[in-house]
Amino acid sequence: MLTRRTLAKAAAVAPFATSLAAPALAQGARGSITMAQQAQPPTLDVHVTTAQASRNVNLHIHETLFARDEVSNPKPDLATGVDISADGLTYRFELREARFHNGKMMTSADVKASLIRYGKVGGSAFIMQPVESIETPNARTVVVRLKAPYPGFIAGISSPRAPCAILPEEEAVREANRIQFIGTGPFNFVEFRPDSHVKLARFDGYVQNTAYQGMDGFAGRKVVNVSEALIRFMPEAGARTAALQTNEAQVLEAIAVPAAQRLRGDRTLVMHEMMPWAFQTLMLNHAQKPMDNPLFRRAMQAALDLEEIMAISTDGLYRMQHGWQHPGTAYFAGDVGKALYNMNNKDRARALLREARYNNEEIILLGDSSFKNHNDTVVTATEQLKSVGINVRTVIADWPTAFAQRQKQDGWHAWALMLGIEPYEGPYGVVGFFSGQAPVQHVRDEVIEDCQRRLTTSLAEADRKKAVADFQARMYEEAIAIKCGDVGIVQATRASVQGYKPYRIPRFWGVNLA
Repeated sequence: MLTRRTLAKAAAVAPFATSLAAPALAQGARGSITMAQQAQPPTLDVHVTTAQASRNVNLHIHETLFARDEVSNPKPDLATGVDISADGLTYRFELREARFHNGKMMTSADVKASLIRYGKVGGSAFIMQPVESIETPNARTVVVRLKAPYPGFIAGISSPRAPCAILPEEEAVREANRIQFIGTGPFNFVEFRPDSHVKLARFDGYVQNTAYQGMDGFAGRKVVNVSEALIRFMPEAGARTAALQTNEAQVLEAIAVPAAQRLRGDRTLVMHEMMPWAFQTLMLNHAQKPMDNPLFRRAMQAALDLEEIMAISTDGLYRMQHGWQHPGTAYFAGDVGKALYNMNNKDRARALLREARYNNEEIILLGDSSFKNHNDTVVTATEQLKSVGINVRTVIADWPTAFAQRQKQDGWHAWALMLGIEPYEGPYGVVGFFSGQAPVQHVRDEVIEDCQRRLTTSLAEADRKKAVADFQARMYEEAIAIKCGDVGIVQATRASVQGYKPYRIPRFWGVNLA
């Protein structure tokens, strides 16, 4: 028996349209908008890549059954909602009307083929592993049956990390990196010139989602007021800033905080602070002595002045927040662990070092030169730990070298990392980072493993929230890793770009060019 869940209609503010909704064309839509971003996409196959540079483009071309709202909660997009059976094994999706860029109307056959392809080539293909079968009883209905309950299924298919996008059936049978870039989104693909740009054009046949009144993350109503969007690849930060100042670009995916501060007085520009963007963390290697001793890890936790670390590493754009989920999201665990956050208690740290019988063993803090946040976090933490008597050596490498080193069980004790997309996705990515066969700390913690089990199998939302709260408590009580705080970023636009709302992935709908 299927029971209606509140998730199904969480965002609905108007009845589902029974006839084809009007295209999302604004009166007088005109002009071309250009965004400068640091990297070029490694591929535009929406299923395959987890690259941010790709999703900046792909999420304008493609859409998903569920997407994320302004604070990253899953909301219906190509689906009108979902019915989940009482045993958690059957998900029944009703589809809204949508049209592909080739003119074909979307049907359940397209959805089925796309989900099957994602399970083979998807950048987060594991989200399809619990699926037993996919049925299409009619053109507007898709039924997904799971082998075992997996409450994270909607979170998985709604994540923008490697979007589980719906392709035309004839494209969904193709191998990785062999598809034509055809979606149902408000922009259609025009061209991709490597080392230069991607060009998109407003899709005149876009079918509006009338269940929403306005923008809401990558769900919501997508009204396009420009005729063309250009995404340019500009690796140098100075060049991107100059392009903004000269109106060569109207949007910057991100601008350095010092440059943003310098340009705040320029009336032709607007700076958009986005908080939070990521967690700044120190990941700890429990496979190495003395980091295998919880008393030593607690000494580190007590010694650090996290606000000094955040202020230096972010150039002042930060938030002191202890939670391992973002405030305002469904799984934020409140004050759990807060008393052990940012203690900055040197006497307590020294006492814990004595209790741990620390004998001046060398501790290696691993950072990388590619990210200022990582480098400054390591350098600042090194001096703070030395001040309580810990023998610290700093190792700074480039990002590929540092990333490869942290996968080994030796050669490092603590590693600075900005954890970005995982907290945005919700609890499954964060708890999963510290559990399973290859946890970042290299030694499995049985309490965290139990939290992960309850989170991924419990059908009651209250039980899953309790699992996340227990996870957060364990992270602080055992100093599994150290969260320093929340990092923000600044996106920038020309003042002529009206209606722009900052978001994790910049959006080209809802804006006008004055």
